[in-house]
Amino acid sequence: MDPALTMFLMVQPSVLSGLMQNKTFRGRGLTARFLYSMPTSFVGKRRYRTKPIPDEVYRRYEVRIRNMLQEEYSEKPERITLSGEADRMIEAFAEELEPRLKDEYADIADWAGKLVGNTHRIAGLLCRASVDRYEEFLDEREPLVISAENMGNAIRLARYFLEHAKAAYSLMGADDTAKQCQYVLAAIKDNGLTEFKRRDIMRLCRSFKKAEELQPVLDHLIDYGYIAPDGKTTWSGKGRPPAQMYLVNPKIYEN
Repeated sequence: MDPALTMFLMVQPSVLSGLMQNKTFRGRGLTARFLYSMPTSFVGKRRYRTKPIPDEVYRRYEVRIRNMLQEEYSEKPERITLSGEADRMIEAFAEELEPRLKDEYADIADWAGKLVGNTHRIAGLLCRASVDRYEEFLDEREPLVISAENMGNAIRLARYFLEHAKAAYSLMGADDTAKQCQYVLAAIKDNGLTEFKRRDIMRLCRSFKKAEELQPVLDHLIDYGYIAPDGKTTWSGKGRPPAQMYLVNPKIYEN
C-alpha cells in the first residue's frame, strides 16, 4: 500500500501565529508540507448581495470534477510525462529558485526547497483536469502529457504560493527567528569564535535572558549548517552534565 493524506485546513491567523516556535513541528518538516494562502480580508468592504458565479464557469467546473470522479482507475498507477517544453520550463524555474534558498528565501528554505516538487504535482493535476475521459467511449486511454500551458499555469500558482508562504512564515514567527539568528551570528563573527558554549553566547547577546530562549536559535543555526555540536560532549555518572560545545562553520568568515 502507498498511503497518502491530503489535508485542507481553513484556520484563523491566530492559529498560525507562533507555530514556528514549536520545535517539533518545524524540526520534523510539518510546516514545510503545506501550501499557504493568506487572502486579503474584506471585512469592512463586504456587501450583503454579491454577484453569483457565472453559469458557464459553474458548468465547466462541474464537468471537470465529474469527469475525474467518474473515471474507472486501474490498479496500476498511470504515468504522467512532461512535454519537452514543459520540461525546459520547470528546469528553468528550479534553476531560478535554487540559489535563492541561501539568501532571499533562507527563512523559508525548508518550505521553498519542496516547491519544485509541488509544482510538478500541481502540473500533473492540471494535466489530468484538462483531459476529457469517458470510459464507455474509449478503447484506449489517451496518454497524459503535461503541456507547456499546464506547466506555465503550475508555475504561476507556485509563485503565488511562494509569496503567501513568506507571509505565513512571517506570521508564524520565522522573521523573529531569522533576526535572532543574525544577531547571534554577528556576535560569533565579531568575536572571531571558532567554538563556544551556550553561556558564551548568553554573555555576548544580553537580549537572551534565559537559556530556553536561546536554544531554539542555536538549533536553527545547526539546521542550516552555521554551527554544529562538537560530538565529543559525553557524560556519565553523577552531578551536572558538562555544557554542550558548539563548533563554528569556518565558511561564515569567507563572506
